[in-house]
Amino acid sequence: MIKIEYRRTGPYADRGREHQEGVDLAVVTRADLRWYFFLSGLSFTIDGTELAPPWSWTPVFDFLWSMKGVLGHLDRGERSTIGFTENAELIEFVPEDGKVRISCTYAMAEAVCELADLKDAWQVFRQTVLSELGGEHPRLTANPVLAELRL
Repeated sequence: MIKIEYRRTGPYADRGREHQEGVDLAVVTRADLRWYFFLSGLSFTIDGTELAPPWSWTPVFDFLWSMKGVLGHLDRGERSTIGFTENAELIEFVPEDGKVRISCTYAMAEAVCELADLKDAWQVFRQTVLSELGGEHPRLTANPVLAELRL
Protein backbone atom coordinates (compact mmCIF):
# COMPACT_ATOMS: atom_id res chain seq x y z
CA MET A 1 0.00 0.00 0.00
CA ILE A 2 1.21 3.50 -0.88
CA LYS A 3 0.29 6.55 1.16
CA ILE A 4 1.37 10.09 0.44
CA GLU A 5 0.25 12.62 3.01
CA TYR A 6 1.16 16.07 4.25
CA ARG A 7 0.96 17.64 7.69
CA ARG A 8 0.55 21.38 8.17
CA THR A 9 2.21 21.22 11.56
CA GLY A 10 5.74 21.61 12.83
CA PRO A 11 8.08 24.50 13.43
CA TYR A 12 8.01 25.77 9.83
CA ALA A 13 4.33 25.41 8.89
CA ASP A 14 3.59 29.06 9.72
CA ARG A 15 6.55 30.38 7.70
CA GLY A 16 5.02 29.84 4.28
CA ARG A 17 4.10 33.00 2.41
CA GLU A 18 0.40 32.13 2.58
CA HIS A 19 0.55 33.71 6.06
CA GLN A 20 1.73 37.08 4.77
CA GLU A 21 -0.87 39.79 4.88
CA GLY A 22 -2.25 40.86 1.52
CA VAL A 23 -1.14 37.80 -0.48
CA ASP A 24 -3.64 36.96 -3.22
CA LEU A 25 -3.33 33.22 -3.79
CA ALA A 26 -5.31 33.52 -7.03
CA VAL A 27 -2.36 35.24 -8.74
CA VAL A 28 0.70 33.75 -7.05
CA THR A 29 3.16 32.52 -9.70
CA ARG A 30 3.87 28.85 -10.26
CA ALA A 31 7.46 29.27 -9.05
CA ASP A 32 6.40 31.06 -5.88
CA LEU A 33 3.65 28.52 -5.16
CA ARG A 34 6.15 25.70 -5.62
CA TRP A 35 8.86 27.04 -3.36
CA TYR A 36 7.48 29.51 -0.83
CA PHE A 37 3.95 28.49 0.08
CA PHE A 38 2.38 25.74 2.22
CA LEU A 39 5.48 24.37 3.94
CA SER A 40 4.57 20.94 5.24
CA GLY A 41 5.84 17.74 6.71
CA LEU A 42 5.42 14.91 4.22
CA SER A 43 4.79 11.22 4.64
CA PHE A 44 5.54 8.94 1.67
CA THR A 45 5.09 5.34 2.75
CA ILE A 46 5.23 2.18 0.64
CA ASP A 47 4.31 -1.02 2.45
CA GLY A 48 5.48 0.43 5.75
CA THR A 49 8.75 1.89 4.41
CA GLU A 50 8.96 5.65 4.96
CA LEU A 51 10.61 7.53 2.10
CA ALA A 52 9.64 11.10 2.92
CA PRO A 53 12.21 13.71 3.86
CA PRO A 54 12.79 13.94 7.62
CA TRP A 55 12.32 17.73 7.75
CA SER A 56 9.04 19.64 8.05
CA TRP A 57 9.47 22.49 5.57
CA THR A 58 8.85 20.87 2.18
CA PRO A 59 6.51 22.99 0.03
CA VAL A 60 3.62 20.65 -0.70
CA PHE A 61 3.01 22.02 -4.22
CA ASP A 62 6.65 21.50 -5.18
CA PHE A 63 6.33 17.87 -4.17
CA LEU A 64 3.11 17.55 -6.22
CA TRP A 65 4.68 19.04 -9.35
CA SER A 66 7.87 17.04 -8.86
CA MET A 67 5.94 13.76 -8.56
CA LYS A 68 3.96 14.62 -11.69
CA GLY A 69 7.24 15.02 -13.56
CA VAL A 70 8.63 11.79 -12.14
CA LEU A 71 5.55 9.88 -13.30
CA GLY A 72 6.01 11.24 -16.82
CA HIS A 73 9.60 10.00 -16.89
CA LEU A 74 8.61 6.60 -15.50
CA ASP A 75 5.90 6.27 -18.18
CA ARG A 76 8.70 6.61 -20.76
CA GLY A 77 10.83 4.02 -18.96
CA GLU A 78 13.27 6.67 -17.69
CA ARG A 79 14.85 7.05 -14.26
CA SER A 80 13.98 10.20 -12.38
CA THR A 81 14.70 12.00 -9.14
CA ILE A 82 13.13 14.55 -6.86
CA GLY A 83 15.61 17.05 -5.49
CA PHE A 84 15.13 19.56 -2.72
CA THR A 85 16.11 23.21 -3.09
CA GLU A 86 17.25 23.59 0.51
CA ASN A 87 19.80 20.74 0.39
CA ALA A 88 21.38 18.12 -1.90
CA GLU A 89 19.11 15.23 -0.87
CA LEU A 90 17.24 13.15 -3.48
CA ILE A 91 14.49 10.60 -3.92
CA GLU A 92 15.38 8.29 -6.82
CA PHE A 93 12.83 6.41 -8.95
CA VAL A 94 14.02 3.55 -11.17
CA PRO A 95 11.57 1.76 -13.49
CA GLU A 96 11.78 -2.05 -13.58
CA ASP A 97 9.27 -3.98 -15.73
CA GLY A 98 6.10 -2.14 -14.66
CA LYS A 99 7.41 -1.63 -11.16
CA VAL A 100 9.36 1.21 -9.61
CA ARG A 101 12.28 0.95 -7.19
CA ILE A 102 12.36 4.00 -4.93
CA SER A 103 15.22 5.01 -2.65
CA CYS A 104 16.44 8.20 -1.00
CA THR A 105 19.78 9.69 -0.03
CA TYR A 106 18.69 10.76 3.48
CA ALA A 107 17.76 7.27 4.73
CA MET A 108 18.65 3.63 4.17
CA ALA A 109 15.10 3.01 2.98
CA GLU A 110 14.16 1.39 -0.30
CA ALA A 111 10.82 0.16 -1.62
CA VAL A 112 9.37 -1.37 -4.78
CA CYS A 113 5.83 -0.80 -6.00
CA GLU A 114 3.71 -1.05 -9.11
CA LEU A 115 3.86 2.06 -11.32
CA ALA A 116 0.05 2.03 -11.53
CA ASP A 117 -0.19 2.08 -7.73
CA LEU A 118 2.24 5.01 -7.51
CA LYS A 119 0.13 6.94 -10.03
CA ASP A 120 -3.03 6.19 -8.08
CA ALA A 121 -1.43 7.33 -4.81
CA TRP A 122 -0.27 10.59 -6.44
CA GLN A 123 -3.78 11.26 -7.77
CA VAL A 124 -5.32 10.71 -4.34
CA PHE A 125 -2.68 12.96 -2.77
CA ARG A 126 -3.21 15.65 -5.42
CA GLN A 127 -6.96 15.64 -4.86
CA THR A 128 -6.55 15.79 -1.09
CA VAL A 129 -4.16 18.74 -1.28
CA LEU A 130 -6.26 20.68 -3.78
CA SER A 131 -9.49 20.05 -1.85
CA GLU A 132 -8.15 20.75 1.62
CA LEU A 133 -6.03 23.79 0.80
CA GLY A 134 -8.70 25.11 -1.56
CA GLY A 135 -11.23 24.83 1.26
CA GLU A 136 -8.94 26.68 3.67
CA HIS A 137 -7.90 29.28 1.08
CA PRO A 138 -10.73 29.77 -1.47
CA ARG A 139 -8.71 32.24 -3.60
CA LEU A 140 -6.19 29.45 -4.24
CA THR A 141 -8.76 27.54 -6.31
CA ALA A 142 -8.90 30.45 -8.78
CA ASN A 143 -5.16 30.30 -9.49
CA PRO A 144 -4.74 29.23 -13.15
CA VAL A 145 -1.37 27.52 -12.57
CA LEU A 146 -3.13 24.78 -10.61
CA ALA A 147 -4.76 23.63 -13.87
CA GLU A 148 -1.38 22.02 -14.70
CA LEU A 149 -1.81 19.67 -11.74
CA ARG A 150 -5.37 18.76 -12.65
CA LEU A 151 -4.46 17.39 -16.11
